[in-house]
Amino acid sequence: MSSHEESHPADAESMLARTEMGGHETTETKDEQEKVVVEIDPPQKATRAKKSVVWRFFEEVKVPSKKRKGETEIKGKCMACGSLFAKTASGTTSHWMRHLNTCDLHKHNEKSKQQKIINYRTEEEEEAEGDVETPGVVNPGYCDNAKIREIICKLIIVHDMPFRLVEYKWFNILMKALNHGYKKMSRNTIRNECMKLYESEKDILKKYLKNVKKISLTCDLWTSNQTICYMSLVAHYIDADWNMHCRIINFIELEPPHSGVVISNALYDCLAEWTIEDKVASITFDNAASNDLAVKFLLAKFKNRKALWFEGKFLHVRCCAHILNLVVQDGLKMIEHLTDKVRETIKYIKKSNNRFYKFQNDIDSLNIGRSKGMVLDCCTRWGSTFKMLDSAFHYRAAIDAYASGDANCRWQPSEEEWLFYEQVNSILGVFHEATKAFSGSTYPTSNLFYPHIVNIKKILCGLKESKEECLAAMADAMEDKFNKYWGPECNTLFAIATILDPRYKMDMIKYTFPSLYAESKVAEKLTSVEATLHELYALYESENNKSMSTSASNGSTSQCTSTSASSSNTAFSITSQYQEYMKAKKAYQPSKSDLKKYLDDDVENIPDDKFDILGWWKMNELKYPLVAKMARDILTIPITSVSSESAFSTGGRVIDDYRSSLLPSTVQGLVCTSSWIRGGHHKEKDVEDDANSIPLVLVEADSIVGSN
Repeated sequence: MSSHEESHPADAESMLARTEMGGHETTETKDEQEKVVVEIDPPQKATRAKKSVVWRFFEEVKVPSKKRKGETEIKGKCMACGSLFAKTASGTTSHWMRHLNTCDLHKHNEKSKQQKIINYRTEEEEEAEGDVETPGVVNPGYCDNAKIREIICKLIIVHDMPFRLVEYKWFNILMKALNHGYKKMSRNTIRNECMKLYESEKDILKKYLKNVKKISLTCDLWTSNQTICYMSLVAHYIDADWNMHCRIINFIELEPPHSGVVISNALYDCLAEWTIEDKVASITFDNAASNDLAVKFLLAKFKNRKALWFEGKFLHVRCCAHILNLVVQDGLKMIEHLTDKVRETIKYIKKSNNRFYKFQNDIDSLNIGRSKGMVLDCCTRWGSTFKMLDSAFHYRAAIDAYASGDANCRWQPSEEEWLFYEQVNSILGVFHEATKAFSGSTYPTSNLFYPHIVNIKKILCGLKESKEECLAAMADAMEDKFNKYWGPECNTLFAIATILDPRYKMDMIKYTFPSLYAESKVAEKLTSVEATLHELYALYESENNKSMSTSASNGSTSQCTSTSASSSNTAFSITSQYQEYMKAKKAYQPSKSDLKKYLDDDVENIPDDKFDILGWWKMNELKYPLVAKMARDILTIPITSVSSESAFSTGGRVIDDYRSSLLPSTVQGLVCTSSWIRGGHHKEKDVEDDANSIPLVLVEADSIVGSN
């Protein structure tokens, strides 16, 4: 008997019957008399080892048979291009090897396995591409179609390209030439990929905003060519490294009516979706009445949550650029006759090539430079009106010379009107500089607001004292609008922002308040600003004390256990007792607050063009920790809604006349993701001048159409 049989005698005795039939074995036990059928696999035929190198590039796959329906057959699949080849009965692979010699994708992959060179960007490429992050290493030795789809999505989103780009013939030829493994996609596929990218980028930004303490918002409405009203909500914040960030967090369809209740509900829903309703420091709107009502409803909701920063005193910020436009428009009404004449004169000259050629000859004969250009204004942008008047004043001699030789030119301004504009030009120039500062593409910090407002107020006060009745009336109209919108609350907010500028501090406020207010109110206003400043500082100080007490209570338990064990073994010497006494004595001595230290230190003497306020606070954060926290929240408050309006510029490119059928959800995904990928630092070229400027280049006489 074998050793196996000896080890299992019970199994041999308990077996009553065994019958083997066709590869099946039937077993019946003595107790239960049950039959169990066990399938035995037929013996496998030994296969020959795969020794050929071709198996490194091919794999066996089962595919449906073309000759016998319902059955499968084994074929060899090229790992590079996916081509299928029949497997011979003898197992030869010579025809597979011949395919590798002609497969371009296989050759590309093999060549890609060679050592790569790091692809650093040159200085010219960095200047051209800006802050966009690009890979620093060349592509891998295989075709990563997932990565290619992601890059194409970012190309479409950032550069406002149509989804149909991936179906263009020459785009696919280019992609195939760059990588033979590229797989063509449909516009529906790339649209779905773009929306996936939107969701993933949104999750990343959500996680990042959890670590941001305070967020300031801008909000505005816009109606597209689809006659759909969109609401843009933009978040502004300063990160831990003192970098300013601007992100479009929502670009949603707003159902009519666009009342204050509807706006406030939509805005609050957006904040709840991002879970930042407890972090809002301020919201910047334009001056529509519905926006004022929306702020009231939002204020009530925030109070119920007990999440108002500084009791909501600075929650509502009016767009300074919009107010400035209203102030100047009231003043321009007083010189409307001159504006109309200049506008009609430029239109008349531009309308005909023949007239424009004659005007150029007059410019050359008078030796006037052509660099200024002829500008037409846009009714919604007063800055373009200033440029139009300024360019016309520059070419006034050429306009007079042309009008004297053309009897049909009836809109020539008179000499008295030119002299009057010469007086107004310097005043409008101050407003224009303020508009450029407020509407900067780099989103100015709030400390830039106050000096420009002081300059405007001083200009208006000087204009009111003019002996010219027209100038005095112009100043009255502009000052009424100025006082209507820039009340004491707004001045208090931006006065504090000015104090947090180390070049100005409190001395700037004391120096400029007499220019803003009557002498009887200056002391009262100064006291109000100082009280608000100290009240705001006390808020940050109390929050800091709470966090310190919490951390101290958490550490006290571990300290007590360690000191109790050590005190039983060692006694305090007189030296250690004296040190404890001195620590306690210093603790009872009152020390200067951060705010007092900051205000008492000397102001910085740094030129405006070389001063970076965020960089300064980054360097001095440890010196004034609590004041730095105040500065981080105050300086991030946007003084205009330009960021929201720039989102509409992006929306206008996304929803053009050829893509007006996009769903609102798709529009939101494209606009928001573009903002997140760019990182909020994208600087767009000012298209206003390009659209309205006429380069004064010489027009050939042969190309002139004979018209008068």
